[in-house]
Amino acid sequence: MYMSTLNVVQFIQLFIGYIGFTVGLPALVFYRKIKKFPAAERFLIYYIIGNFYVINLVQILELLHISYKITLFLFTFVPAFLSIVKIYHIPVISYVKKVSGECRHYILKELGFKSFLRHRWQEIKVFFRVALRNIRRLAKENFLDVPFLVLFALLVWKVCGSGILNNWGFGASDIPVHNYWINGLVENNIYIAGIYPMGMHCMLYYLAEMLSIPAYVALRLFWLVQFSMIAVMLLLFLKGQCKNRFLPYIGSMMFVGAKFFVNISYSRFGATLPQEFGMLYILPSVLFIMKFFKTRSEELEKGENRIRCTSSWYLLGFAMSFSLTLTSHFYDTIIAGVICIGVAIGYGYWFWRREYFFRIMTAGIMSLLMAFLPMVAAFLTGKSLQGSMYWAMNVIGLREYTVLVFRIICIAVVAITAGGIVIVFRRIKSGKISFENKKVPRYSTFHKFQLQIYNLIPPALVLWIGWKYRETVLWGCKQTAFSLADMNPVLFGIGAALCIGLILRYFLEPHKGATIVSMLMAEILLGLVLVSGALGWPMLMEPYRVCIYFAYLIPVIAVMALDGAVNILFICRLPKLQQVTGLIMTVAVIVCSTNYEWIREPFGGGNLEMNEAILCTTNILKDNEGRNNTWTIVSANDELRMIEEYGRHSETIEFLEDMEHWNRTKEVTIPTEKVYFYIEKKPINYANGYVGKIPEVSEEQAIQSLPQNSGLAAYTGTRRSVTMSRMYYWAQQFLELYPNELKVYYENDRFVCYYIEQNVYCLYNFAIDYGYN
Repeated sequence: MYMSTLNVVQFIQLFIGYIGFTVGLPALVFYRKIKKFPAAERFLIYYIIGNFYVINLVQILELLHISYKITLFLFTFVPAFLSIVKIYHIPVISYVKKVSGECRHYILKELGFKSFLRHRWQEIKVFFRVALRNIRRLAKENFLDVPFLVLFALLVWKVCGSGILNNWGFGASDIPVHNYWINGLVENNIYIAGIYPMGMHCMLYYLAEMLSIPAYVALRLFWLVQFSMIAVMLLLFLKGQCKNRFLPYIGSMMFVGAKFFVNISYSRFGATLPQEFGMLYILPSVLFIMKFFKTRSEELEKGENRIRCTSSWYLLGFAMSFSLTLTSHFYDTIIAGVICIGVAIGYGYWFWRREYFFRIMTAGIMSLLMAFLPMVAAFLTGKSLQGSMYWAMNVIGLREYTVLVFRIICIAVVAITAGGIVIVFRRIKSGKISFENKKVPRYSTFHKFQLQIYNLIPPALVLWIGWKYRETVLWGCKQTAFSLADMNPVLFGIGAALCIGLILRYFLEPHKGATIVSMLMAEILLGLVLVSGALGWPMLMEPYRVCIYFAYLIPVIAVMALDGAVNILFICRLPKLQQVTGLIMTVAVIVCSTNYEWIREPFGGGNLEMNEAILCTTNILKDNEGRNNTWTIVSANDELRMIEEYGRHSETIEFLEDMEHWNRTKEVTIPTEKVYFYIEKKPINYANGYVGKIPEVSEEQAIQSLPQNSGLAAYTGTRRSVTMSRMYYWAQQFLELYPNELKVYYENDRFVCYYIEQNVYCLYNFAIDYGYN
């Protein structure tokens, strides 16, 4: 099988596995409970439940040191089966008795085998009839969406497909570190390098174990699954907020393929990284909190004021989603927090009222506790903090207080969790917390008018600050997020969105208008965070990270404003006219994007390792399946973590250092049956860190001093050419000495892999005089 074909097959396997475990299985379990929700919201509920369960399952099993494929399998499917039995009221015991009785009748020859099979076949037909009926219903409901979903999938493949087909390596220099952490999960050693948000690592470890895919393969290919789902989250968010069923496709396709986004705002999506993984949960958390406001308002108008109600389920979805942002990466939580501030500003009329505020605060505290508890448990059992935690604190100037801050967090988490449980039980026992309906607070017209006036102050303040620093914000946007020849239309767009939001908020649909105002406020706040360094303010995070989120919200605001404009324009018309208008506009944008070349160039995949090295590693793993630790790869650092579970690795620079200043007493041996040597004849420009062309292997490069073995120093810039040249001429000299032993495993004009088989009781001495040492 060609490597590109294998990549596609493994990508499909990962995608189906990820969707199956995080959407398919929760849908099978909870469909009856949440079938009343709209389709987009149902998908998000399934998705959040699935991700929350998988990630926390892995963390719990890891902390208990019982995380294996069998335990993952049992704790995935057994609870699902038991839940299905309970929710759907399946009479398992009576069915087992019935089948057992038929088996007994068959053994006693009172029932024929054909009759037994016919009964089972009737049951299978009933199951498939119900399943097909639901599939047909879903297809009928979403028939008009199918063409746009196909176009969306084709656009994703057009933009990212070449990354899967042509760039097989890792897409970021720190992915080997994440590979190491996932390998630690395989060994039941969570936080192997220190305490750090492990959401992405837990998910990839789970998929690798359950699908029997090597962890490094999941890291190589999951970036496209991740990017696709980030775009899907944007689509579903817009589907949940917009009345028009077609306009949301403009937003998702704009995010995926519009060439007006600056490269830095989407280039990181080409690698499997925790920050980008955490983006999957930001918009769901925002959607759930907005739906809470709308549903809670409707419930209070009907006189419903209970704990167990639809709005509480939305709030639980918000808590789980927000928790997952923190479980994935602290930066995602910061951004989600900034967006939530925007929501609080847009929904200020409701947010500060008692019947909303305390529920939201409780959900927010719960989300933080759920995310921190595994890390706190590890910290209290002696685990230290990972280095990135110090680096993140250094960004905001608090590096020396990192451990102190985390200790305070641990104490607070334990105290709040224990205290909260005690308080809740005592209040339930005393009757202060009741699941019965309570009296709905009533406000006078004057008080409501006061709240409306006060609600205008925070948006006005944000708009004033944004207008004051508009030039700096637009400059930052053009440099790192979204670039047009003339950025002034962006200001007109913001003004139009604001007007549409205010018209809807105060005259037509208050909650619909509040969503537009909220996202606009959030985007302005993110713009200020983006340029905080240029303004001389303290930086929450670097601009090259903020711009990713800033760009992510641009299609959201544009489409929500467009949807609001269509609703205002046809407010007195038939709803079908609104849908037709949205359809025409969506088709027009798609046609124009192809005619005027608005689609960005393809991106994604890894260029930090040669395709040939990935090809050889894949084949070596296959050739040596079941023979762990009987072979060694000598190469640059990339393969170290890839093969850590299966074979051994020796770095090229260390191998060359061992025979530097050769003499006859030197001895270099590698105690495995097979040894593979990776040599780049045309060395890559690692991470594009060198401006210019890297020289090919040559005597001129080999004669230079061997680079120092310090981090990646020997593999970056022109030093990589020196390292590879030394290795190449060592191989040529060794080949002359042992022409029948050292063989070519793979070779082309860019790369060569040699291998040698040896008796482990009589090892070859690889230390030779090759003329340059």
